[in-house]
Amino acid sequence: MLENKRWRKLIYDEEKLDELIRENYIHIYKYCFYHLGDKETAEDITQDVFLKFLRGLEDYYEYGKLKNYLYVVAKNTMKDYFRKARNTENDNAEKCYDGGLEEIPQRLDILQALNSLDMSDKELIILRYYQELKLRDIARIMNLPMSTVRYKLNNAEKLIKKKLGEMRYDR
Repeated sequence: MLENKRWRKLIYDEEKLDELIRENYIHIYKYCFYHLGDKETAEDITQDVFLKFLRGLEDYYEYGKLKNYLYVVAKNTMKDYFRKARNTENDNAEKCYDGGLEEIPQRLDILQALNSLDMSDKELIILRYYQELKLRDIARIMNLPMSTVRYKLNNAEKLIKKKLGEMRYDR
């Protein structure tokens, strides 16, 4: 109950609330971007994640790290987005990288290999390597035992390496 009171106090402290959002915004944005490959959509979904968090702040109980909770909200928000956009075909090739031109061919290959994985394997790779989360945090987010996360992550890594090898791409 003490933890819940701490979060409820945030509602009345705009400065701390802004700081909390600033600390977590880039992590949630990157997570969404790696899943979606589209800057604008990732920004929209990230905004939705924080709006959902703010709307539910009075009812939020802290059970673990706030960042892990935000990842779960982001995951569910993206599921809703994919459900709505299921009938729309997107060509993400030209929108897949938010940076310089020199690394685009390699990043496209990595994105293509990542997109060839099933959703749970893709999720594991993004959380581990793009979000740099620890295995125990990934296990909490995905609601899996840590041994299962370790096993599935190892298999996903092998699949990515195989796909990149087929593309004649070495790290």
